[in-house]
Amino acid sequence: MELNELSSLTNHLREKSDLDRNHVRTAIDLLIQEDGDANAKADFLVALAEKGESQQEITHFVSCFRELARDPGLEDFAPRAIDLCGTGGDKAGSFNVSTFVSFVIASAGIPVIKHGNRSISSKCGSADLLEAIGIPLDPELSRIKEGLKELDFAFLFAPSFHPAFKHIAPVRKELASRGIITIFNRLGPMINPAQPAFQVLGVYDPRYIEKMGQALKGNGLTGALIAHGKIQGSETPGVDELTACGENLVFGFGQISTDQVESWSPEKWGMPTHPFEHLEGGDLERNLEIMKSLLDGEGPLGLRATIAMNASVAFQTCGKTKSLEEGLELTQTLISEGKVKEWVNKASSFFA
Repeated sequence: MELNELSSLTNHLREKSDLDRNHVRTAIDLLIQEDGDANAKADFLVALAEKGESQQEITHFVSCFRELARDPGLEDFAPRAIDLCGTGGDKAGSFNVSTFVSFVIASAGIPVIKHGNRSISSKCGSADLLEAIGIPLDPELSRIKEGLKELDFAFLFAPSFHPAFKHIAPVRKELASRGIITIFNRLGPMINPAQPAFQVLGVYDPRYIEKMGQALKGNGLTGALIAHGKIQGSETPGVDELTACGENLVFGFGQISTDQVESWSPEKWGMPTHPFEHLEGGDLERNLEIMKSLLDGEGPLGLRATIAMNASVAFQTCGKTKSLEEGLELTQTLISEGKVKEWVNKASSFFA
């Protein structure tokens, strides 16, 4: 009966018909079953990907998986908090920009609740960098709350808060080996279990910029900016974040609001365009070296500009500043006066 029900939804998708909320909830219930048929799950996800996920479908998937998530109990912080992350998938090998920007934002007293996982596609993911500076990936909930109080920072390790994902993981892995991108490749950054009110979200696939923005808005976020960086003169056509290396496609609501997807160049921040090589990262050891140089106000100009651009957007998104210019000035002050370096040292000693 259940197999027939999922197959029925798959056929519905193959007819190019969208799923409503009840369809999505039924599909999720069947997808996360431990003893569900793996082939039927794969067929459903492939059919959804081939049809193309609608804005409403993404909205419903996000809503339902948020309901299934383990509650971290951070509701006292969520209305002021921001998450900064990307979908991944660009295979660009760049430095952990959103993670470093998180340090900048937290050093200014803005609660950052970062939701993420270990990276599969890069040599050094955000979780790897955080762990290396002494921030544990999976502490007790009480310790997570203490970290937010003392550091204005928390990292929520996705596998600990989304048990529903466990039984779909083998199917996702098998589809990924076939080069098939599914909705699960986009859901991760959108289902932060703490539900912070603000978000800066990088998207690898530019076709989903507005869809994902509207889905976040439909799930009650106060403000967000969704961005895709187009790269000039590089083998990498685009990345899942704002950069100073070419045009950026953005969609926002709240403090930074756009009616549709807009194109923003580095000139919007008063900056020149830099070579993409300036963003190049490496393994954990290399990225730690880059992080230390950035904390000292050094490092490639393009990387420093990219970090300043992302931080200025984050500050305005959550209402800390009223303009990108004000956000740039704040970012430069926090780094030049050593506030971000002090924050990293404090975070390392706090969890020691």
